[in-house]
Amino acid sequence: MKKNIKKALAEYFDELIYGGIDGIITTFAVVAGFTGAAMSSNLTTQISFAVVTLFGLANLFADAASMGLGNFLSVRSEKDLYKVMRRKEHEAIMQTPDSEVSKTIGIMQSRGFSPEDAATLAAIYRKNGDYWLDFIMQNGAGMSDPRRQNEALTGLATFLSFILFGSIPLIPFLLQESGNPDAVFMYSTIGTFGALAVLGLLKWKIIGTKLWASLLEVVLVGSTAAALAYYVGTFFVV
Repeated sequence: MKKNIKKALAEYFDELIYGGIDGIITTFAVVAGFTGAAMSSNLTTQISFAVVTLFGLANLFADAASMGLGNFLSVRSEKDLYKVMRRKEHEAIMQTPDSEVSKTIGIMQSRGFSPEDAATLAAIYRKNGDYWLDFIMQNGAGMSDPRRQNEALTGLATFLSFILFGSIPLIPFLLQESGNPDAVFMYSTIGTFGALAVLGLLKWKIIGTKLWASLLEVVLVGSTAAALAYYVGTFFVV
């Protein structure tokens, strides 16, 4: 069971990190902006908390849907482009095989093979059309095969990661209707750093990089974006 979960997380690791960090920073930007603007206005604290919560939730789900659908369309477009290019390359192999052999030899030589070894390998590859085509697409066209990717699951992974991690900066505002705005914002900031640390731990656990390197990379990058979000929010103080 644990192996299956780890495998699933590794398969959609890019979406997990991408959606998670974007969700955290996007929501924190809303919190920071309204903390600087609404909380410092003549509105009551209760109304200000409601504004932050409602706007934050609306922004959270709208951006999560946008990112999820955007990722869905991106993967689908990548697959469509790959299919078109692969079909053209297949036609080239069928119509001008000698030219494609020369191309393959050139690729091999650029990778450090001698002319003799490159010619030998090209002759071997020619005997297996599908593998030869895969080789040319990967090394000649520079295109990785995206056909195994599931665009629906990729988009869903991005959406869920955005919602899960992006909701963390809002939790202090959801748990109370009134209170000290500065204290609530402090809790939100702590939650933001905590969420970034969790992403760093996931990177360490899934990829196997050094613990402190994983934590520092994710937290520093996320903290920089969070600081910028807070700085922009100060321009809207009224």
